Amino acid sequence: MIHAAERLARPFVTIVLDQPAIGPEWKSWLTYELALRGFSLELDGTLLHRGETVGLFQFLDDLASEELLRAMNIEASARECPWAGPVRGAIGWELLGVMEELHASLLPSLFKLAQGPVIRIKDAVHYEPVRKVGFSLYDLSVKSGFDDGGAFLNDSSEYLEYARSEAQLALARAGFEADVSIMDNTAHNPLRIWGPVTRRGKKVSEHVLRDFSMTLWAYDWSCLEEIGFWYMP
Repeated sequence: MIHAAERLARPFVTIVLDQPAIGPEWKSWLTYELALRGFSLELDGTLLHRGETVGLFQFLDDLASEELLRAMNIEASARECPWAGPVRGAIGWELLGVMEELHASLLPSLFKLAQGPVIRIKDAVHYEPVRKVGFSLYDLSVKSGFDDGGAFLNDSSEYLEYARSEAQLALARAGFEADVSIMDNTAHNPLRIWGPVTRRGKKVSEHVLRDFSMTLWAYDWSCLEEIGFWYMP
């Protein structure tokens, strides 16, 4: 464990899992995608935001990343997700100072792009941004559901059809009759119930759906709220 961690000079590491968009060179892909979001990974290992140094980083290749996961006894369960894949590598990082703006902008972008576990090196405490997440069936009835659509892994027809199918199955298991549709061209939750919700042939209020749940492969943003994880001395 010490041997694997010693090669990582940064206090946090995020594992990068394979995805169709990455292509043959994951480092170039990640650098490009973060640049689109205003962050620059420099050749000297500095992280810039709007031209100002805000952090430090280093890359790990796939073999070193796998070694780190084994040494810290961490299983990247997202590798079982149909919309993720094998470990491509990792990025070790630290932010210089406590910057709420970066916490709210850089970290969600990094986790959404990488999809693998984020690990605190000193004690191997970790979170998995991509996992099977439970949601209230009430999310199907409001445009702000599923974290305003931000919990969905992507907007591909394959993924959204998977989510729609899981929603229909969950409604049926709970004894409800309702049609779930995929809404096009929305910046909010695209998965909505279309028409009435009934149970045993009688119309019921959508609010009763609050007591029932469904599970999806999705983003879990709760780790961003664990302040003690990020700023533990």
